[in-house]
Parts: sequence; structure tokens; C-alpha cells
Amino acid sequence: MSSRTIINLLLLLAIVILGLIARYEPGIEAPAESQAITTIKADQVHRIHVNRPIRNDLVFARGADKQWIMERDTPLPADGFKIRALARLAEQKPVRSYPVEEMNLADLQLDPPYASVIINDTSIEFGILEPINDLRYVRVTDQIHLIPDNHLQLMEAGFSQFVRPQLFGKDERITSIELPGLLVRKSGADWETDPVQSVSASTLGRFIDNWQQAKSLHIQTASSGLDGEPVSVSLANDMPSVQLLIIARDPELVLARPDYGIQYRMGSQGEAMLTLDAVQTDTED
Repeated sequence: MSSRTIINLLLLLAIVILGLIARYEPGIEAPAESQAITTIKADQVHRIHVNRPIRNDLVFARGADKQWIMERDTPLPADGFKIRALARLAEQKPVRSYPVEEMNLADLQLDPPYASVIINDTSIEFGILEPINDLRYVRVTDQIHLIPDNHLQLMEAGFSQFVRPQLFGKDERITSIELPGLLVRKSGADWETDPVQSVSASTLGRFIDNWQQAKSLHIQTASSGLDGEPVSVSLANDMPSVQLLIIARDPELVLARPDYGIQYRMGSQGEAMLTLDAVQTDTED
């Protein structure tokens, strides 16, 4: 073997050794992964209490059916997507953390805190925004953390923004809908109208589906004493009927639910929820 070949092999071996050193860094311990600001897992969250200075408190509780309810005089079905976003705060990992005794709480607006969230029994207090990196100061027990500012805007939303956008839950199965001048009700396995109309079974099925799957584009607080055209929706399994009011038809359908104190803006889907003529079917019987 020539001396040049030996030199090349030694150079190759050196490159391999340097590569292994760079990859595995022997003797250098990997930095410990930062711990979440609480020990609670998102799927363990069963109660969330939001305290904010500009609005009334919000309290959410998860029922035995795993559905979230907003606790009010009349409990409201909560938007699971937004509640899960709040629950993920429990698993938020900080960018930096400091012992409480090293920080001036008043300067960070943590004494008293600007806002707070109590997840189960753990309080997370919110202070000011760190201006350089847009990180939020929060206090959890004896630690001050800097975390991404992803939660305060949601916490400050009005109560109506936390209401479930679907008009009906998965366990609320419609058995009849009474609109001004039209009643569609279940008769055995089929649907019938009163007064009788010459429409196909698939048209009636689609009409009911439009209501069963109806989802609001936007939910607003409704004024008390609203006037509108009444809509009554009966539900299976002796569940209480739902009473709605048609507040507007054009340019979009607006439905109020007086017992909830809210109104649903339904967008362009409204026509197919009000008349059978507007329901499009793929097949006709």
C-alpha cells in the first residue's frame, strides 16, 4: 500500500471521528427540556375560571359526557375548540423562568395581576408584555415565566364568543320544526309536512339536515325583548324544545335564542333553512 493511500485513509478516518464527535458531543450533557408552567395535562382539565378586568368572569366546566358548559344563570353549551385552546395553557412551556423573589411583581403588573386563569385548582396570573420578544409575564405559584402571548386575547373575548357555534349538539336529535306557515315533523321513519306539500323524501331529509347541522358564522349578544317570527324545534328523548326567533331574513338569516341571550348570524345558508323550495337535492324519489 502506497504512502499516499495510507494518508488518504487516515484523513478519512479523522473525518469520520470528527463527524461522530460533532453529532454525539461526548462529555457534553444535553440541556434539560423546559418543564410546562403547570403539571396539569390538557386532557385532565375539568374546570376553567377566567378573571379579566374589562369583562365579567367566565367559568367553564366539563361534564360527564366530556362536553363543556359555560356556567351562567342559564348554562350555555361552550365552544369546545376555544375551551381546548384555553386548556392547553396548562401545558405551555416557558421561554424563560425566574424565582418570584428575584422579580418586582408590581413592575410586571403581577401585584395585583392584570388577569388570571384558574385551571382546576392552579392559578395562572397574567402580567405585562415583555416588549422586545413579545412574551407575556405570568406567575404560577413561586415562579415567574415568560411565555408566547397567545392566550390573553382569547381570555378577553365576550361570553358570546365562547358559545358553541352549532345550534344543536350531537345528542339533540330533531323530531319536528315549526316555522311560520310550515311544520315538518317525523312520522315513523319518514318526514311529513303540514300543510301537505308535494316534495320528495330526500328534500325533507335535506331540510332537516340543514337544521341539524346548522352552524353560526358569528354569535352576538341579543337584546332582551326582541321581536321576531317564532320557530319551535322539538327534540327526541323528551329533551326540552328549542325556541328561536327569526330576527332577519335578508341579507342573511339571523336567529335569536332568547333563553341564551344570544343571536346567531347564519349567513347565506338561511334560505335553505326557511323554505323547502330552496333545498337542493341530488336525487328525487
